[in-house]
Amino acid sequence: MARALSSKELRQKAREVQWEAFQRGLYRFRSNALSMIGLSSLIILILIAFAAPYIAPYPEDARGKTHVTERLKPPSQEHLFGTDKIGRDIFSRVIMGTGLALKVGIVIIFLASIIGVTMGGVAAYAGGWVDDLLMRITDIFLTVPGLVLAIAITAALGKGITNVMIGISLVWWPGFARLTRSLVLSLKEEAFVEAADGIGSSHARILFRHILPNALSPIIVKMSTDFGFAVLTAAALGFIGLGAQPPTPEWGAMINDGRERFPTEWWIATFPGLAIFVMVFSWNLLGDGLRDVLDPRSRR
Repeated sequence: MARALSSKELRQKAREVQWEAFQRGLYRFRSNALSMIGLSSLIILILIAFAAPYIAPYPEDARGKTHVTERLKPPSQEHLFGTDKIGRDIFSRVIMGTGLALKVGIVIIFLASIIGVTMGGVAAYAGGWVDDLLMRITDIFLTVPGLVLAIAITAALGKGITNVMIGISLVWWPGFARLTRSLVLSLKEEAFVEAADGIGSSHARILFRHILPNALSPIIVKMSTDFGFAVLTAAALGFIGLGAQPPTPEWGAMINDGRERFPTEWWIATFPGLAIFVMVFSWNLLGDGLRDVLDPRSRR
């Protein structure tokens, strides 16, 4: 007759199974060419963001310097992406704007996930009228189109990149709340939750120390897939003039600068648009790859 495993042996066995599953997911990630392209592109973008002041040929153009005699020049060896209507080097401004785009995405996703995970976790764990109240608040935010609500909140707060990040964060959290609620509802009946409750752990400790850490994988996947769309939404607000104000090199505002001159001076709007495309596409590819590694349902 087989010997029953002790609790310590069971935990060790569970960790081994999880590690094997993680290794299989990591192997699939490395084997997926698109995921590796996304990761490589993001590494390059991050390196560009840090090195921008050193690799931009005209970094002063991102700080407001103008060159009237150089205005509206097409792409050339001297100006790889051409110049805008006041002579600023577009290549330098796109490079210098990379760090701002990454900062915007990080802040938005961080704030939205903190609000949404807390709201969804508390709603699912508490249940009853608390769940009903928090989910009805979530539904109210979901009834209004996200971009329209972000525009309204940002306009009320005032123009500026900080207010854009706050406005989009206040729009983005319901998705995290819904996801977290479904995860906590499935986890709160597990044996480890009953064990923590049995030894007298507080409700807050059970939720934040035991349940939510076990729900992190799908949340991280959502964060990675939403990052690019958060950058895109911020660029949309910059395009209509609510984002970073001149002379800050914000990609959405740069596209707006070239809108009236397209397609004659096509380069003014095209290259910032391509930068947004690369950023969003790279994060989407990375998100798909992370799903293979972190989402248990994709390992089956």
